[in-house]
Amino acid sequence: MPDELQQYHTENIILILSKLPEFLRESMMRSRLQDLCAKDSKMKEDFIDSILGDLSLVEKDSLKKVIRTWLGEVSKLQGNEISTIFLAFVNKFEKDPSLCEDDHFASLFEAYLSLEENQRIVLRDCLFEALFNQPRGRQIILTLPKKVRSALYLR
Repeated sequence: MPDELQQYHTENIILILSKLPEFLRESMMRSRLQDLCAKDSKMKEDFIDSILGDLSLVEKDSLKKVIRTWLGEVSKLQGNEISTIFLAFVNKFEKDPSLCEDDHFASLFEAYLSLEENQRIVLRDCLFEALFNQPRGRQIILTLPKKVRSALYLR
């Protein structure tokens, strides 16, 4: 199969996930996350780039459900897997800090706040690990919107 056919087809994934009932969305998300964790750093970043590029194809309410499911499933992974996924996002954010300015980031933040406290703690701690393992982690933190830093207990 040519490389083009092996690409991620994230548009289909995002659209499919947005139309599934929650129990199926969780199962499919879990499978996709396991695939993502098995990829090398470059492939993770490429995958994340393609996902971010296709988010606007899904209606806002459906996207919120997908993001919430994603965060919930990510919070169930092992800490090192979560940190690895977040590191790919941190690398993407470092290259393009304007990501915090779009509506999808607001949906991500809202979904994070809607999670149970124990899930938020796991995700926050793994995000800290990913950030503080970056040479410019502290500078990256300062570029986050104030309400995000406050919710994450970063001052």
